[in-house]
Amino acid sequence: MYASREAETFIQGLADPEGTQRGVLMEKIVGPNVDSVFGKEHGFGSIGSVADYQRSVPIRTYDALEPWIDRIVQGEQGVLTTEAVKRFFLTSGSTSKPKYIPVTNSFIRTKSRAFGIYWSHVFRDHPEAQTGRMITNFSDSGAPDKAPCGLPASSESSYWAGVTRATQLTSRPIIPKDVAGIKDADSRYYAIARILLEEEFTVIMTLNPSTILLLFKKLVEWGDELISDVERGTVSGRFKIPESARAYITATYTGNRERAAELRALQSGGFWAHRIWPQLSLAISWRSPMLKPYLDLLDPHFGNRVASRDYMMMASEGIMGLPMADGGSGGACAVGMHFYEFVPEDEIERPNPTALLPHEVEVGQRYVILLTNGSGLYRYNIGDVVRICGKVQNTPMIEFLNRAGRTCSMTGEKLTEDQVTAAIADVAQRLSLSLESFTMSPAKQGFPRYVAMVELKTQADPAVLATFPKLLDEALDRHNIEYGSKRSSQRLEGPELWLLAPGSYEGWRQRKTASGTSDSQLKPTHLTRDASFGDQFEVQARFTMSRSP
Repeated sequence: MYASREAETFIQGLADPEGTQRGVLMEKIVGPNVDSVFGKEHGFGSIGSVADYQRSVPIRTYDALEPWIDRIVQGEQGVLTTEAVKRFFLTSGSTSKPKYIPVTNSFIRTKSRAFGIYWSHVFRDHPEAQTGRMITNFSDSGAPDKAPCGLPASSESSYWAGVTRATQLTSRPIIPKDVAGIKDADSRYYAIARILLEEEFTVIMTLNPSTILLLFKKLVEWGDELISDVERGTVSGRFKIPESARAYITATYTGNRERAAELRALQSGGFWAHRIWPQLSLAISWRSPMLKPYLDLLDPHFGNRVASRDYMMMASEGIMGLPMADGGSGGACAVGMHFYEFVPEDEIERPNPTALLPHEVEVGQRYVILLTNGSGLYRYNIGDVVRICGKVQNTPMIEFLNRAGRTCSMTGEKLTEDQVTAAIADVAQRLSLSLESFTMSPAKQGFPRYVAMVELKTQADPAVLATFPKLLDEALDRHNIEYGSKRSSQRLEGPELWLLAPGSYEGWRQRKTASGTSDSQLKPTHLTRDASFGDQFEVQARFTMSRSP
């Protein structure tokens, strides 16, 4: 079939990443865009090699490319590409303002080809996945917005959900649009759980494992109520489920005493996914090290019966890696899709960093990936740090580690240190608190959430501090559009406040200088990905959104 032919071509390209990448750059990116505004400004007509391209085009972030992108957003075509931009994918930026990622038809075809290659390998290893049913659409954000120029603008996931619905003409989706589009997260998850308890499927797939974990968490929490609904053919009235979705569920699932009895029996032995759905054989999601807290919590649900596979390393801007086997994290650099460069992590802030090609990187080393995608992003610093975790033939296997710089993203929220600093400053001002210093990190245990460790200059009323977590939650939402989305979908719990003992940060500074770090090199650490960062401090009190000390 088509996907298998494409997969064979892709595999062949892995043997010669240098030649494959040269062909992608010159034939699919530089050549077709010679007459674009960007191409003329950067001498694309004179570029004859990869080295020419690297000399002619500087490394840029989104902010540096934004003047060209803004022209497209305002309605001008032919700016970054000669091919017309047809829509925009929206994603979070370093500020609260979303990024507009230009999307052309050829860009969509490239991504579609990558999807075909990925799934052909899945079906090769799991033929039951091709013949069985699959759960994928846990949410639907509805119709796209419009950019100022009138072109549609939406999240990438919303776009592909629409494509999937349009192509599922012969089979009823397990989760219909009316259910996936329920705005209230608890109500949506209840409706999904109600449906799935009476369905059979072989694959469950989401980009982020937090989505799957939340579903299973809700199944346990609402088990009695859900089983009662299964038995009677009803839907609990305490959830905000639109009438159209409620009518669909009650008309489709009219009461099943036998299934309800099965589920009650399963509750006593552990309401685990592999017991609820014995035919479930494969779970697909991202499996990067940053997501280990979610993956660990999913292990009891899958046991040894459900295989796990990493999903493609991808972003709205493009495809980076294609996993081709179960387990582990990472995939082959997608050398036949876009053009890639790798900057050693410790050089990314330099004016002229080393930029290596896929065939030049070293296994075990960490790099910031640069992407040239054929849709208007040239030598684009996407901000992702990857590790080279092996090779497939002569092509590197890349594994996502984290965002470059002081950032943290447990479930796609992509918090930056600037955003955290601004949010905590907002809360401190609101509560009239005088801060000595602060650091935010992921929680070390339990359901993923953030912990704000704060040392005060002067004492504060515990009743005032008890309001800190909720205000911080709201401030993070204001400063990062993705954070609020992840909180409303319950993939993150609310933040905690840890009140540190006086002198905590002075002690930290002394320990650093005693170990050889000079005072001039010490910088405030307001955001860290190190969940153990708080172990070095004495915590006097802890405050959560639901309770105080």
